[in-house]
Amino acid sequence: MIQSSIAAVCSLLGSARPHASRPRISTRLSSHVLLFFYCIAIATFGLNNVPAASSARTLYTTSKSLIDIAPPSECSAPFAPVLAFGDSTTDTGNQIHTNTPFATAASPPYGMTFFHEPTGRYSDGRVMLDFLCTALKINFLPPHLTRSSQCANENFAVAGATANNNAELQSIANVTSLTEDTLEVQLSWFKNDLQGHDLSKALVYFGEIGGNDYNYALGAMRPANEVQALLPAVVDKIHNALEIILDSGVKKVVVQGQFPMGCIAIYLKLFNNTQLDSNGCVSSVMEISNQHNRMLRDVISHVQEIHPDVDIIFFDTTEAYLHILGNPSTYNLNNVRDPCYTGGLEVLALANAGNTGGSPSTLPPHKINMTSCTNPENYIGWDGIHLTDAMYGAMMRLFLTDARFTSPFPNFLTPCTDH
Repeated sequence: MIQSSIAAVCSLLGSARPHASRPRISTRLSSHVLLFFYCIAIATFGLNNVPAASSARTLYTTSKSLIDIAPPSECSAPFAPVLAFGDSTTDTGNQIHTNTPFATAASPPYGMTFFHEPTGRYSDGRVMLDFLCTALKINFLPPHLTRSSQCANENFAVAGATANNNAELQSIANVTSLTEDTLEVQLSWFKNDLQGHDLSKALVYFGEIGGNDYNYALGAMRPANEVQALLPAVVDKIHNALEIILDSGVKKVVVQGQFPMGCIAIYLKLFNNTQLDSNGCVSSVMEISNQHNRMLRDVISHVQEIHPDVDIIFFDTTEAYLHILGNPSTYNLNNVRDPCYTGGLEVLALANAGNTGGSPSTLPPHKINMTSCTNPENYIGWDGIHLTDAMYGAMMRLFLTDARFTSPFPNFLTPCTDH
């Protein structure tokens, strides 16, 4: 069954991430790309057997709307420092400076558009955090591992990061992460750099986290109840992280929701015979990310009630994505399903070989297609799991201007950003 799934994916291959100071060609495989291999196993797992959301919501089950707080009439910026947490959708170069043996964001064609070279971002150009920085009229956040000073703007996000550490992942779902730089590690960096500093003027961008936890369990064919058990565990980690950040004196936080997992190209290709929802996304996979977002909203409401002096904004990543998916021409997008850079699927084939018969580091040489489409500005997807500069930019503009995708709205960012 697994072999047939691998063959199906390989048949889909037809046509593959950026370093801040100088590009570095690397044959190392990204931890995120390796996750594609895990996704292969989902085919035998039977995602349609994932139970309804209500069965696993053991934490934060009270349905609450986010508290509406009157926004300031004038901007309280400059925010100082501006800090970020998250995974590959927020990382601006940390992973390529870690010991992780898989970091394809150090190689072309990643970074081909805006930067014209790899910078460690898993995109053809910028990620959403970059567009927020531009709107705030500040420089892009440097990755923590290349920062020049403490108590300055920096980004703690690491591609491949999980919310839970390996011991917890093993306990809950008997799976292991490929990277050690979890949310807990990012919080330790935050404490080491900023403990004792005045953070009352700081802004924290809390990017997506937890998606990798779910992918590991699904890819390892864990029972549905174990996959579901990760949801409260992940959201509890986020809750604890927010409390740590606020206890440090931070007053302004942006929390990004989970991306719509079932709309990602790799899932659509692997499960093209699986039931799709009205948006053309894999229904059973969507239920995981939707449930995550429901629970995350409950946490934000709870934290906001406990900390009435704090302003928390929620960016509804899934709804913004789905809006663009349903209105692509409005955003100059004409390919909403295929990845621009399909060489990532060729890397997947290598990952399959390495993880079914040996180590990826000892694989024989393989010529990976290092080219991409010539018009990523017209694509939603970049490499089959991450998005393009154009898509990230369109989503951030929606977050900053449209009440349908941001709660509350208007908010403390509204008078501070250039739209």
